[in-house]
Amino acid sequence: ISGKVTDEKGEMLPFASVTVKNTGKGVVANSQGQYTLILDPGDYVLACQYVGYKTEERNIRFTGEIQFEYFTLLPQNLTMPEVIIRKGEDPALAIMRQAIKKREEHNRQIDSFTVDVYIKGLLRSRAIPDRVLGQKIDKSELERSGIDSSGQGILFLSESLTKVAYKHPGKLKMEVVSSRQSGGGFGISVPFFVNFYTNNVALFSGDLNPRGFVSPLADGAFHFYTFRFEGNFFEEGRMINRIRVSPRRKNEPLFDGFVQIIDEEWRIHSLSLSVTKDYGLELLDTVQVTQAHFPVAKNIWRTQNQVVSVAANMFGF
Repeated sequence: ISGKVTDEKGEMLPFASVTVKNTGKGVVANSQGQYTLILDPGDYVLACQYVGYKTEERNIRFTGEIQFEYFTLLPQNLTMPEVIIRKGEDPALAIMRQAIKKREEHNRQIDSFTVDVYIKGLLRSRAIPDRVLGQKIDKSELERSGIDSSGQGILFLSESLTKVAYKHPGKLKMEVVSSRQSGGGFGISVPFFVNFYTNNVALFSGDLNPRGFVSPLADGAFHFYTFRFEGNFFEEGRMINRIRVSPRRKNEPLFDGFVQIIDEEWRIHSLSLSVTKDYGLELLDTVQVTQAHFPVAKNIWRTQNQVVSVAANMFGF
């Protein structure tokens, strides 16, 4: 089964998730929003998910022949219900108190798991200088690898499939099943898990800040963040609350963005959070983490799709 995921304007939605419900199978679309699923003949329910858009489910009958299923996702329409504000308190504060209270329970819900992790790495150049530290750069070699005269193009592309076995606390066993890459030798075949159910969030195994970054669900989150309720929406009978997350101060390792919390369960549904040099980031200018969580068993949700976007400007590169 192949297809493409776009929005209502026909714009591609890169790295959207397409999941076969009740099977544990799923794929991530590529940077052009295209996906392919390999299934046995039968009846299935496909669920297409993208952070900030309504999840679309579709019942299909697959005969085994090549079949095309295209998804057009609509933005989540947030509603702002009537609320009673006591002493000027934003409704987001009560929601986040409950989420923080349940943080450790969600973090320790399972002792171990195994998972197949598909990883795709893409590094794109926006500009390359003519000289670095007085030395002229020979761009002819770069042009042969696909970089144009203005210095724009793909520097490397890598894909891998890795089998991961995890056991608390933090023991990982990994087996790279397959890996391929082109350009530069920067391929990434070892997965890293960004966990917002911990007090301190490690990015790239802590290489970007040894202290880690304070999670919006950390025990002391109210000392570091302000929270604002932006509305809610319903999905499969659950009410999802969107909470705007803003740092209180600069020069501290903090995130900015939004997190979506499932009402009454107080777990993460999805999020989009970024950090910059103004908030403790080292080596890079910006890192944005987007996650979509999904139920893997009764009352157990885990990250299904994670996209980490980085931006850097060094010596004119």
